[in-house]
This record gives sequence, C-alpha cells and structure tokens, in this order.
Amino acid sequence: MAGGKLTVRQKMINMMYLVLTALLALNVSAEILKSFHMVEVSMDSAGRNIDEKNKNTMAQIEKFHTDLPNDTKGTEAYNKSIELKKIAADGVKYFQTLKDELITTAGGRKGSDEFPEGDPKEELAQASNIELHANLMINQGKGSEVKAKINELRTKMLAILPADKQKMVKSDLLTEDPKGGQTWESEMFEHTPLAAVVALMAKTQNDIKNTESQILDLLKGSLTDDVQIVTDFQAQIIPTSGTYITLGNKYEAEIFLAASSSRSEADITVNGSKITSEKGIGKYTMTATREGINKFKAVISTVNSSGQKKTYEKEGEFFALAPIAVISATKMNAVYIGLENPIAVSVPGVGANKVNVSCTAGGTLKKKKDGEFDLLVDGSQRTITITASVDGKTMGIKEYRVRQVPKPTIMLGSIDGSSPTVTMGQIKSSNFVLTVLKDFVFEGVKYTPTDWNLVYKPKNGQASVEKGNSEQLTPRAKSMLNSARPGDLYILMGIKAKGPAGVVPVPGSLAVEIRN
Repeated sequence: MAGGKLTVRQKMINMMYLVLTALLALNVSAEILKSFHMVEVSMDSAGRNIDEKNKNTMAQIEKFHTDLPNDTKGTEAYNKSIELKKIAADGVKYFQTLKDELITTAGGRKGSDEFPEGDPKEELAQASNIELHANLMINQGKGSEVKAKINELRTKMLAILPADKQKMVKSDLLTEDPKGGQTWESEMFEHTPLAAVVALMAKTQNDIKNTESQILDLLKGSLTDDVQIVTDFQAQIIPTSGTYITLGNKYEAEIFLAASSSRSEADITVNGSKITSEKGIGKYTMTATREGINKFKAVISTVNSSGQKKTYEKEGEFFALAPIAVISATKMNAVYIGLENPIAVSVPGVGANKVNVSCTAGGTLKKKKDGEFDLLVDGSQRTITITASVDGKTMGIKEYRVRQVPKPTIMLGSIDGSSPTVTMGQIKSSNFVLTVLKDFVFEGVKYTPTDWNLVYKPKNGQASVEKGNSEQLTPRAKSMLNSARPGDLYILMGIKAKGPAGVVPVPGSLAVEIRN
C-alpha cells in the first residue's frame, strides 16, 4: 500500500483490498500448498540431474581440447563453454539469492523431526503468504528487475552460439506479457501464494540450466560433426554362454572395445591368434576340455580420431566343471515377498523325480511337478538358499536375495512425471489413471487404481478437485484435462491401488504444468 495522505475513498479501497487478499489466502487449501512444495522439491531434484549432465558434457569438451590442443574448433568450443558456465552460474545464483531472501523474510521453513529447520525438503513457514513478495515485486519494482534479468540471461547465453544455431535452442527463459493488458510481473507475483512463487524460482533456475545444457550439446556437436566424443576406452569380454562350463560344452564370449565406432574396425587377437570381428565386436569360441580355471588374453588394436594406433588388453577366464545341479528362477533373479516365485531344479543325467529339493527358513516350496516349484517367502530372512541333492549328496546350492515387490509408478495416460511440463496435446489425450510396475522382471504382476484425486489449478483461476475409483477418468476429470491452457497445473495424488497384497496406498504424486 502507498504511504502519504489518503482520501476516505482511497482508504476504503485499500481496506477492501486487504480483505480480498486475506480471503484469497484462506482459499488456498493445504493440499494445493503442499503440491506447490512437492513441485519445488521435484524441480530441485531435476536440477541436480541437469547439473550432472552438464558436468559430463563439459568434461567431454575439455577432454577434446586437451587431447587436441591445436584444434581451433576444440579451443573455441572450450572457451565458449567456460563463458557459458559462468553466465549460467551467475543466473542460478541470482535466483537462489532472491528465493532465499523471500523464504527468510517469511520466517524460513518449518523444520521437523525428519528434516532440520531450513532443509529445502521442508515446507515453508508462510506458504500461503501473498503479500510479502507482491510488495517486493510490484510495489518496490523488484519484478521488473527479475524480468530484465531473465531476458538478459537468455540473450547472453544465446549469443554464445552463431546466429544460425541460436534458433535450435528451445529456451523457456521467456517473459512475454499476457493478453488483456496484464503485465508479466503481475501475472507471476500478484495474488499468488509464496509456495508457488518459490516453485517458480526453482523452475527458472532449471530453465537456465536447460538452456545451458542445449547450448553445451551444440558446442560439443560442433567438434567432430557425426563423430561421438567419449571420455574413456576399455576392452570388454562378455561371456554369452556363462562362466561355468561343463566338460564337453563350449565357452563363448564377445570381445570388443567399449565406446567403439563402427567407422573404425578393430583388430582382435586371443592368446596371439586373430579372431573374426564385425562392427568392432569379436566372436570367440573355445571348447572346455579341462576342469578348473581356464584363462585367456585378448588384445584389441584400433586407430583413434587423431590417427594414432592404440592397443588395449583384457584378461578373461571361465570355470570348467563336472555336471552339477541346475537351479534357476524362471522369471527373475531375486525372489519376492507375497508372490509365487517359479523355481526350476535339475541335475544333468539324473531324473527329475530323483532330485530332492529343500530351502532354508523363511521360505516354503510348493511342488508343481517334478523339477518345478513355486517358492513362497515371508520376508523374515534377507536371503533364501535352495539346495538340490541326490541320494543324500549335495549337487547344487543357490542363494537368492529376498525383495519387496517395488512400488508402482503413477501415470496419467502416457505422462509419468519424468518431465515437470507437458503439452496440451499430451494432457488432453490422457484417459486413464495408471499405476505401472516399470521394468519389473516378474511377469503377470500389476496394480490397478481404486482411488485417486485429480487437482486442477488454472493459471488464472481457482483450483478444483475430482475424485475417482477406477482406472478410467471420470467425465468431470476428462473435462478438466480438456480445459488445459499454458501455465495450468495438474496434480494426481492420494492414490490407492489393488496389488498382490490387496489395496495399498501408492506413495508420492504426479504434478505437471502445461507448457507453452
């Protein structure tokens, strides 16, 4: 509010404004504020991943420059990457300082038994405050400085690249004024809770890092055109028939140079004899005729991008054994609590009906037929050992780790939360709530959603919530998705799903913003 002498009418307007802003603050639910905090935490985590990627790209550019110091492209790319890094770091620091100032002025973070006071994983003490930052950004003019800073960062970072490559960078460092006469500053900082503003600052930091990442990729790509730069070469020997070979059977392995290029074939020898190779991968075959350890030496010779000949060596070995029991998990490498884990047991040369099979405490074997069992584990032990014996003589022992069935990934249609932003097309094409066990090796295990809450927060408007009790989106939920506009926020939370152990809560939530 402005100071000085005010008319009675102006005082009345100011009082109504205070009442309105108080009502707006009360209207922001705790769930929405917590969702903004979850977005902030997710942004911080994504930022660390971008930092790691940028670090690796910088290392590749630096290695190229170090290996070929006289290469003009390498020197230019290296110098530009250093300049870019400084610009991006200054920008991230600017918004971190601003974010810290807002948080500190508003009483910091709550602190808890789980997280110490000030930890970014803890919620803000005044998450619903809408006055503090509005006064700073609008009344005191800080918002104009922030807008100018974003535009300055975008301009400086893009200037690192030639004009013809600048258009290849899809930067989200944008500050366009919305239609209708409202300013960018007003849209970002007025009538917006502090939790949302802090999340916006974290997003802006990631936008800087993402822009840096795209430019670094273009700088790296300019070094060798279609030749990929790698940081290390290693000879590799990959057995394709296992390392325990019974007498009379063959040992087979693939020998190749890691990070090799199909543009340059390598010469590969084993124990001094050349073997055939295709696309840099050698095929080595040897018949096991002697029990015990069998060793061999592989030598790989190739020419690098500088025309220098390089030689890499690697020793390999395999064990040749007399026939023993074969115990294998037919669907997985570990056994899972609450599931019927299929186990197959056999001893070469011995009938399946003559093989006795047992397991240690914490597990129960249910026989399906000779040589095939379902293993049930109760979780009381960290490992389960399966033993096969014939006429009292142990023929094989196999230890398996006991694991919990992993928690499912929350998805809204094809959206899995791997990106904090999605397109309007992606959100509008979603018809189902899914709880998916991604990359779970055990076949036939699934979770089916039974309860969920979909929060829709328009960029300009009040939030609404729709509940559902099946995979299919309700008509109202589908209508909420069809209303998507750039800047709108969707949060899928409070999910329960039916799995092997019945209906269980699914931890976490999915929050995405509609991008322009």
